[in-house]
Amino acid sequence: MKFTILIAEDNDPLRNLLKDVLEGWGYNIWTATDGRSCLEIAGTEQPDLILLDIMLPGLSGYEVCAALKQSDETRAIPVVIMTVLLDEESRIHGYGVGADNFLVKPVKYDELKAIIQNLLDKKMYRDTLEEDSGVIRMLQGFGRLLAVQSSETDAFRMGYCNKLLESLGWDKNIAEKARIALLFPSPDELAGKIDATADKIIALTDNLRMGRWLKPVLQFLNAPLDCNKQFYPLLEECNCLKVAELVLVINRYTDLFNQKSDSKKAIDILKQEANACGYNQTIVKQLEEILNAETILENIQNGLK
Repeated sequence: MKFTILIAEDNDPLRNLLKDVLEGWGYNIWTATDGRSCLEIAGTEQPDLILLDIMLPGLSGYEVCAALKQSDETRAIPVVIMTVLLDEESRIHGYGVGADNFLVKPVKYDELKAIIQNLLDKKMYRDTLEEDSGVIRMLQGFGRLLAVQSSETDAFRMGYCNKLLESLGWDKNIAEKARIALLFPSPDELAGKIDATADKIIALTDNLRMGRWLKPVLQFLNAPLDCNKQFYPLLEECNCLKVAELVLVINRYTDLFNQKSDSKKAIDILKQEANACGYNQTIVKQLEEILNAETILENIQNGLK
């Protein structure tokens, strides 16, 4: 894959030198000489990365970066700010408007190469997750059409997923995997609707780039509780054991809440089952704390009425 980089630099010799060097490294190059043209090119051409001089005619590099990060079309494009300013205040300002990295002039090309490669690797990984997530959302919609799950249930589960992820403070990549796994309809229930086995439904993930980690997560979730430990080695290998454990707890709590229509009864049963069923105790405890906080807030609000 050949990446495209936009160079926004008003100094002609430096811009041309950067263009020649980056083209020599195999990148496609767009150039801009002022802030407004940088925004226009970024919006229409969607480069994979932007090298942005801080001192541009018209809009400054800070203003351009802020505008890029506020737009849905360009928010995900990594921005490297090029500056002669070495002070901490300038860097803080740059990160505050969304800059992904800094490059101090005069440019050190080994450093530039490493920064570009690192940011493009991260962007490609994120793009892959987003693309495969779109496929999962399609399957989720398919599950709704077959009445396997409702949008209300999805919203309930995702709400507690987000609250747990925020309180647990997990890595962003792990958190995104948990959200994606939660979106996938139950293979067992889906199989019963379309005359297929759960294994065949799970095997659909073989065609996804994220299938390497999603498949063992789904196998773990679909297995009887006394058999799911066989998938631990695969889950640990792809660093997704916590993902599977989180989704397992959320799914079980959702089922219990739907049965009891009472969060206290649901969490009490979940806690009673925890040891025998092998639930992650940290996740269960964190969920209980979230529910307790919700109850306290609800009581306060009711008292104010």
